[in-house]
Amino acid sequence: MLTLFFKIKRKLYKLFHPVWGDILMLHRVVQKQSQLEANRQMEITPEFLEKTILDYQARGYLFVSLDEVHEIVSKQKRLRQKFVCFTFDDGYADNYELAYPIFKKYNCPFAIYVTTDFPDGKALLWWYVLEDILMNSDELILGDGSRSDCSTIDKKNETFVLVKQKIFDSQSPQIEQTLNQLFTNYNYSFKDKNKSLALSWEQIRILSTDNLCTIASHTLSHGVLTNMSDDRVKTELNESKLKLERQIGKKVFHFAYPYGAWNDSVLIQVADAGYSTAVLANGGKVRRDNSQFKLQRI
Repeated sequence: MLTLFFKIKRKLYKLFHPVWGDILMLHRVVQKQSQLEANRQMEITPEFLEKTILDYQARGYLFVSLDEVHEIVSKQKRLRQKFVCFTFDDGYADNYELAYPIFKKYNCPFAIYVTTDFPDGKALLWWYVLEDILMNSDELILGDGSRSDCSTIDKKNETFVLVKQKIFDSQSPQIEQTLNQLFTNYNYSFKDKNKSLALSWEQIRILSTDNLCTIASHTLSHGVLTNMSDDRVKTELNESKLKLERQIGKKVFHFAYPYGAWNDSVLIQVADAGYSTAVLANGGKVRRDNSQFKLQRI
């Protein structure tokens, strides 16, 4: 009986909240994907991106910018066609080098949610540093003394997940110190990794001059906003917005929650900071009556 109730409830929800479109959450476009599953999940190939555009085109979807998504959602302006909006998180250089030419080829709008520590050269891309260490090791020995067998790709994947959880569980405000302690037995450079993978301010400025590309905010540091004080959240939201605006000479109206983490207090601060929309990390399709500050993505 309970199962039937939830089925009816779902059908009624879909009836009164029809799908209006899709916002796609992407990160990287690479020629060769990572062998590690966690990093590979953030990566697509240029061929896959082009195929995705063509698939949506064949299905009659309208390609829209984030400004147009805001117009649709805030005014509950239903279109005759479903829409799709392409978005990238963080700010990887391949968004400019490999994705941008494809979007230009198809005259397709897209957006990049920039974490400003990326172009500032301060982002700690530990997930790719860890990949380098694992791919060159048969055993991982962390600074806390723990050891993990990583002699096979399956073991490397298991070890990556274990280390990732250890990093997240630490919840240390001194994250760089924590990482350096964990990886103390290995040679690496967060600065070099950032330089090789992150968008530069010059690339961001070039992208911003093309109406196809919307530059949006993803905070200063990509921290979990729900774990921060109100003052720190305010700084992350406002300072990233101002920094982007100074660099590109345009207003920034759109925001993505790092890790999709939000609560009512954070949402209010996002609105107060002057953003028009905010997107989650996942959740599904955009439907009628969705909040412009809790837009779901695929």
